Amino acid sequence: MRWIKRFAVIIIVAVVAFGAYAYFQISDYYPSTDDAYVHAHVVNVAPRVTGHVIALYVRDNQVVHQGQPLLKIDPRAYQYKLQQAEAELAQAQRQRASIAANIASAQAQMQANQINYANAARNAERAKSLAAQRYLSVQAADNAQTKAAEFQAQIQANRATVSGATAQEALNKARIAAAQAAVGMAKLDLSETTIYASITGVVSKVDKIHVGDVVSVNQDLFPLIGNQAYWIEANYKETDLDRIHPGLDAGINVDMYPNHSFKGKVVSISGGAGNAFSLLPPENATGNWVKVTQRVPVRIEVLNPDTKLPLRIGTSATVTVTTKNIPGWVTFLQPYF
Repeated sequence: MRWIKRFAVIIIVAVVAFGAYAYFQISDYYPSTDDAYVHAHVVNVAPRVTGHVIALYVRDNQVVHQGQPLLKIDPRAYQYKLQQAEAELAQAQRQRASIAANIASAQAQMQANQINYANAARNAERAKSLAAQRYLSVQAADNAQTKAAEFQAQIQANRATVSGATAQEALNKARIAAAQAAVGMAKLDLSETTIYASITGVVSKVDKIHVGDVVSVNQDLFPLIGNQAYWIEANYKETDLDRIHPGLDAGINVDMYPNHSFKGKVVSISGGAGNAFSLLPPENATGNWVKVTQRVPVRIEVLNPDTKLPLRIGTSATVTVTTKNIPGWVTFLQPYF
């Protein structure tokens, strides 16, 4: 009977040793961590204009769809600004037509004066020649020369008028461009008085806002949590990272649903340990330094979110990554550990 007991003890020791060996092998090929949390896209709903809230279309924790109105700000002040901007644009456009007419009129007058000057200059030359031959008085020749000079002076005045009107036209173009920009901005501000959902998801903490409240530009009103894509931020020990690479499959167990497993895929590995990005990173250049295994965030995409099992950001999860070149017996035993 003694040998039977010894054999039983040997069998138990062998089983325990094999179990310990298998456990460590499985840990190597299936690195796992329970320091993991659910994340999703979060949009902080904030207005781009200031005003009174006159309508609130959603309630706390309501599911909303992309493009759905969330709240409305009193638009009257922005409607008046749009009317003012449109009036200034119309005035600038009318001024453009007036300037163009002035330029055309000055050019026509200059053309007519050029014709008159050419004729007057010929008459002056003839009068000068006749006066030299005493067929015409010197006074008449001087009058003809004066007439030609008058037309020449009018041409110079016409050129100055055209030049000034052209400068006014350039300034008017700039004014029209500014007025058009003002109209565009006024339309944009008016459109921003109604805030729409930028993504599909769930709104939260809406009860902080009430009809009648005054909200300002870029004021965080409430968060909109997207429900179309989720990922897990799993904080793995630095000693596990040599076996974890983007593209590897992962199993995800969320504490909210202990009887359901989600499928995941490694997307990326952070460029630094979590404490490297903290407000006060640790200072290790001291005499009492103790080496501590650091944890590095690994992003795991959830491949099969289920609307019947909605995930909540910030909740805990356990992530197990499946590495490559796993022996068959390890794969067989992994579900039992």
